[in-house]
Amino acid sequence: MRPATSPVVTNCPLTLRPLELSDVSAWFEFAADPRVLLHTSAQVTQAADLLPIIERGLSTESGTPIHFAVCGSPDQRLIGVAGFHSISVLNKTAEITYTIHPAHWGRGFASAVCGATTRWGFEQHGFVRIQATVLPPNRASILVLERNGFLLEGIIRHFRIVRGEPRDYLMYSRLPADADPLDHD
Repeated sequence: MRPATSPVVTNCPLTLRPLELSDVSAWFEFAADPRVLLHTSAQVTQAADLLPIIERGLSTESGTPIHFAVCGSPDQRLIGVAGFHSISVLNKTAEITYTIHPAHWGRGFASAVCGATTRWGFEQHGFVRIQATVLPPNRASILVLERNGFLLEGIIRHFRIVRGEPRDYLMYSRLPADADPLDHD
């Protein structure tokens, strides 16, 4: 679903805006990177594989995925994608997703984007639960979630097929009542 507003990142030089069809080439540049594919169930072999994802996100229909382009300052070049998929309007829940170009790993961008997107989901969409699934070897993403107040709920066995094999995932979640690590009051 195309959002009317975007999350605001306050602690690093990034901006988020709705993902557009024109972002497909820049997104493919890192979505097909083997270092990224190692940590995802996505099957991306060409830029056209990403078009249906962007198109669903441009829908005005309630409950469709929400995707944001993560842009670096000062040139506003696409360096990542974040948002929500598996949105349940009835239950007011969503699964957060974020991917940062490997050239920008280790700078705190994923944590900043995860935090801003999570707060936006609670404040703008009224989600009562935001969850995340992560492959157990993806230590960096686990740390991103934990830094942002997500709590480990357990293991989901054979949750997704990853390159032809069923894989277990860790399930994390955050509720609006959970402490926001950025609140210092």
